[in-house]
Amino acid sequence: MSLNKVQPGDPLVIPATTFNAFVEAAADHRAHQHEQRQSPAQRSPHSCIIRVRNDGTSVIPRFGVLGINGPVFNPASQPEAFKNEPVISGVIPSTTGAQHRGRFVIAQEPLQSGQIGRAVLSGLTPVQLNVPDESYPWRLADIQNGSSAVLTVMRSGGAAVILWRQAGTGMVWAMVHLGLWVPSEWLAVFPVYLTQTGGSQGTATSPATWRYEVKRAATNETLATDVNPTAWPHHWRRPGVGRMTPATFGHAFFGIGGLFMLTWINEVAEQEACAS
Repeated sequence: MSLNKVQPGDPLVIPATTFNAFVEAAADHRAHQHEQRQSPAQRSPHSCIIRVRNDGTSVIPRFGVLGINGPVFNPASQPEAFKNEPVISGVIPSTTGAQHRGRFVIAQEPLQSGQIGRAVLSGLTPVQLNVPDESYPWRLADIQNGSSAVLTVMRSGGAAVILWRQAGTGMVWAMVHLGLWVPSEWLAVFPVYLTQTGGSQGTATSPATWRYEVKRAATNETLATDVNPTAWPHHWRRPGVGRMTPATFGHAFFGIGGLFMLTWINEVAEQEACAS
């Protein structure tokens, strides 16, 4: 096929193959323009776009939130698909056991149940935030339990860094960056107050089982309720047996993804006076 230019006044004879090439080029250009209008995030050099399948029962809106549930293809039974066509299974985010804290994506197009589409794993993306009040300069956000519509702002440990947000409270639009390094001061240990809510002091043959409500000492903000300080992800360890006085004070921090952890509390083993 020859594609030659003509001069004004020259007779114009277009072979069928040449005309068809023009049509195909125009169709490709039109499709590219449509893709640019519908899928601008795909062209961003600053975002990591992955494929995600909506494995929930609800429609996920554009810029909705999906918790990462694992790969769609099993590396044991589908090794080639696992390696060549990586697709993530996405579900409604849950904070149970910090399941999806810091482990989520933002959909870049509406996704019906079972549909595969594009989502931002790291980088810049619009998203809606749930802002309870404006008394604090919110800089971080993470998943809201049971919601695919929004992220919720956090004082510490959120996996999304808020670059800009609308003024006001409730649901507001924002620009966030996923996957940024979190400064160490956001992971700093801070003091907490503890109030006993249940459990027992232990005996000579069994350990104490005290449970607590935990509040941040600086703000009196409730951080957790009915906490067993010896259960994961906390770091307190009690003696295997013996009576313990309940704690009133401790140290804690938020890990990456907003995981709240107690590192130390002032429980003390009860001492009995020696018989004279």
